Amino acid sequence: MREIADRVYVLGTRAHNFYLVRSGDELTMVDAGCSKEWKYVADGVEKIGLNIDAIKSVIVTHAHSDHFGLATRAETESIDIHVHHDEETRALGRYRGRFSASSRDMPVWRPHVLRMFVPMMLRGVTDLAFPDHVTTFGDEEELDVPGRPVAIHTPGHTEGHAMFHLPDRGVLFTGDGLATMNLLRGGQDGPQVLDEVFNLDQDQTYASLQHIEEIDAGTLLPGHGPKWTGSPAVAAQHARARRTGAS
Repeated sequence: MREIADRVYVLGTRAHNFYLVRSGDELTMVDAGCSKEWKYVADGVEKIGLNIDAIKSVIVTHAHSDHFGLATRAETESIDIHVHHDEETRALGRYRGRFSASSRDMPVWRPHVLRMFVPMMLRGVTDLAFPDHVTTFGDEEELDVPGRPVAIHTPGHTEGHAMFHLPDRGVLFTGDGLATMNLLRGGQDGPQVLDEVFNLDQDQTYASLQHIEEIDAGTLLPGHGPKWTGSPAVAAQHARARRTGAS
């Protein structure tokens, strides 16, 4: 675990990120990693001089297994789990639509794909259990958790996908609505929308970029890829330009 922005710490592997936000001696976890990553969280919290009970809340961009894997563990630790209200059925295991991309959807013969997904598999990305309860939030709601993030509903990757803005730190967590690496072909070449195989509705994913263009932030922290320094408006332009260039 390392500090990647002002009192914001990143965990995960080269292929996926989740984060801790510190406010005083309390923490909010932004996304919940894979199901076998609790020990990495506990070790990371110790490194910054806190105990695991400093984590007061988990806020979730969406309920896929690489962002929600520790939800049941968090629940056993009496940590509140927050999702957008349109993500509630996914988060509780009641969703009956297309849940997420599977290994059958991906070119696993590509060396890059194996390098990306094997570490995630070792950390439990193929295992997902659902909590009994979640707390829901709405669009543009300031959450009453350490760091006071503001939620921005950005559907497309899933119906209830959300990003989180820390206004006082100029940080935007983009989840899987905006990445900085290509999971299928490799490369860390700036802001981009994930390949269509990963998104429930590709057109809506692009349309949701307009919801972040007015946000005042200078650091974007994605679910996949390195941090990106620049405004959300410029990031959205980059992503749209990539789509135009690929068409």
